[in-house]
Amino acid sequence: MNFNLYNSILFAGILQGLLFALVILLDKKYKNKSTLCLAGLIASFSLNNLQFYIADIGLIDSEFFYDYIFTPWCLIIPSFFYLYIAKSLYPEKKTSFRQKLLFVPFFIGFFLSTTYKILIGVDCDKQSVLNVFYGIPNLIEFVAILFNQIVYVVLHFRIRNFEKANSHYNHDTLRIKLTWLRRLIAFLFGLTFIWLYLMLETAFTDTKVNFYPLWIGISFVTYWLGYMGIYKFGIIEERKKLKRYGEQTPPVYTIVEKQKSSHIKAFEHLIVGKKRYLDSDLTLDRIADELDLSNSYLSRIIKAELGVGFVDYVNTLRVEEAKLYLLKPEFSNYTLVSIGIEAGFNSKSAFYSSFKKITGQTPSDFKKAQQNLS
Repeated sequence: MNFNLYNSILFAGILQGLLFALVILLDKKYKNKSTLCLAGLIASFSLNNLQFYIADIGLIDSEFFYDYIFTPWCLIIPSFFYLYIAKSLYPEKKTSFRQKLLFVPFFIGFFLSTTYKILIGVDCDKQSVLNVFYGIPNLIEFVAILFNQIVYVVLHFRIRNFEKANSHYNHDTLRIKLTWLRRLIAFLFGLTFIWLYLMLETAFTDTKVNFYPLWIGISFVTYWLGYMGIYKFGIIEERKKLKRYGEQTPPVYTIVEKQKSSHIKAFEHLIVGKKRYLDSDLTLDRIADELDLSNSYLSRIIKAELGVGFVDYVNTLRVEEAKLYLLKPEFSNYTLVSIGIEAGFNSKSAFYSSFKKITGQTPSDFKKAQQNLS
C-alpha cells in the first residue's frame, strides 16, 4: 500500500465531502433545490477523488481501475455546479430543458465506460474490446476539461449580470453578495489548466504523472463549497425571516416635521420613511442625486439641522433596526452577521464597530444585558 501525506490529505477531503453531502441530504432544514444541487456537486467531487485515491494507494492496479472502477464523475461536476448557482440566484425558476441537457455528457460517458466494463466482464476478447475503446478514458477527461471551462466562463458572466441587475437597492429583494462564488469559479478555472497540463503529460509522454496538486485542489474546493454553501444558505434563510419581520414594523425613528427645511424633510422621508438606511450601498452622493442637490450642500444642512453627519445619522438608524432584531426572542439564535446585514451594514465588522460607537456596547453585550433585565 502506498500511504503518504498527500493521499492522506486527499482521503480526509473525501470523507469530509461525503459527510457534507450526507448532512445536506438528511437534514430537513436543507431541503432546498440549491442545496440539493450543492450536495450532488460535493458528492461528485468526493466520488471522483475516491476512485483515484483507491488506485493511488495501490488497493487496485491501473488495469483493474479502468476495467471495473472508473466512472466519469468529472462530467457531472459542471452540471451540478451550474444548477447550484442558477437555483441560488433564481430559486423561483424551474429547471429548463437546456439546463437538463447539461447532464447529457455524463450519461454518454457513463454509457461508454459501463459498456466497456460489461464487455470485459462477460469474457469478450479483451484485445478486441481495447481496440474499440482505446483512449476513451483520456477522451472523457479532455472533454470534461473543456466542459468545465465553458461552464465556469458562462457562470462568471451570469453572476456578473445578476449583480448588475441587482445593483440598485430594492426593499422587496434580498441582495446577495457573491464575491466568494466569483473567487471560487476563478480558482476552479485555474485548476482546469493544471488538469489539462497533467492530462497532456499523461497522453503524450511515458513519464509517471503526479496528480496530487489537482486532487488536493479539489479537496480544498470540496471543503470550501461545503462550508460556505451551508453557511451562506443559513444566512440567507435567516435574512428572509428578518426581512419579513422588518417589513411589518414601522420605521425606527419618528419624523418630526416642525422647524425643518423642505430639503431635510425630503431627506428624512427618503431615508427613514422609505427605510433607505437598510441599503448597505447607500452613499451621500446617491441621495444627493435623488434629491437633486449637491452633496456638499446636503452634507452641510444635515449637520446644521440634524446635528450629526450623514454616516452617523444613517448608522444610528441601522443600529436601532438591529436592536429590534436583537430584542426579539424569535431571533435569539440568529447569527449577528444576518442581523447586521439585514439592518443595513455591509459586513460584520462594520456592524460591530458602529454598534459599539453608538451604544458603547458590542451587539453581543447588548443582547446579554437585555436578556438579564428581562
